[in-house]
Amino acid sequence: MARPTRRDVAELAGVAPSTVSLILNNRSEELGIAAATRQRVEEAVRTLGYYPNRHIHAVLSGRTGNIGLYLRHDQWGTTFGYWAAMRGAVERAVSEADLGLLVHCGRQDIPTEEAFARQAGGVVDGVLILNSAADPIAPRLLETGMQAVEIGDSASPLPYVAIDGADGVRQALEHLHARGYRRPCFVNFPSSYEGSHGQRREAFWRESGRLFGTPGPYVDTFIGEEALDALLSQNPVPDCAVCVSDEHAYALLASAVRRGMRVPEDLAITGFDCLPTLGPVPLTTSVRTPLQDLANAGVDKLRRLIAGIRTEHATVLPVSLRVGDTT
Repeated sequence: MARPTRRDVAELAGVAPSTVSLILNNRSEELGIAAATRQRVEEAVRTLGYYPNRHIHAVLSGRTGNIGLYLRHDQWGTTFGYWAAMRGAVERAVSEADLGLLVHCGRQDIPTEEAFARQAGGVVDGVLILNSAADPIAPRLLETGMQAVEIGDSASPLPYVAIDGADGVRQALEHLHARGYRRPCFVNFPSSYEGSHGQRREAFWRESGRLFGTPGPYVDTFIGEEALDALLSQNPVPDCAVCVSDEHAYALLASAVRRGMRVPEDLAITGFDCLPTLGPVPLTTSVRTPLQDLANAGVDKLRRLIAGIRTEHATVLPVSLRVGDTT
């Protein structure tokens, strides 16, 4: 049996072959092709079992059908936590979009220009970066005109998809205030790459001042014992901590328990992202980050940019608070 062609699809759907091409190249929305027409073409494709020849399409369009994922030196090699969860979400989004994914795992000793060159060598149509607004590669991508999208950082100069982290901080503080806590502290992560952490810290100052009468302190430190020492050195000692991530929240929880502190009686703890845990541990109160929605929206935004479809610079997704055992 002969392999079905684009002309066969057009005849079955009752449209011109050029219309089939436009729809299969994701240009129906851009050109105002009716949804009913698109549905007829998609049904004809399924009925005939038609699959475009990707190699021919790549030659004709000048595109590869691949997108790149640039990972900083601290974003790869982990099997759990935020980076592992975010990478998994991106992989699922790319798979559902029927694209190829080329992952570049950056090293700390490789300069930005070299990392950029490895992505810009013509093997990908566009690039995704994660939580890296202040990484030198972001303005370099923007400067060269290569299609790129940031996922996770709302301070990015690139088109981005991010969560409303400031509202997440507000929800956490309002929850703590309603539970009777009065001395909040913000546990931040000192990152030279991401701008959103600074936005969350500013939201903490603003919202803690509004709710508790004076802005609460913050600690820019690493996780675990060091974070707990910094928190306990405050005067007065905080009775609740808003952590910038679940990884920090769980590490703080573990350190507090080792020292005989009661959570949430002596110290309430909130986190971000609602990450899955390994083993039976108390469930943190945490801001729910829609990781898969972030990844899906980021891949979709990049696909639209590659196709030349105008898209908004900023996409901000809402968050909600999951109340757990730590408040």
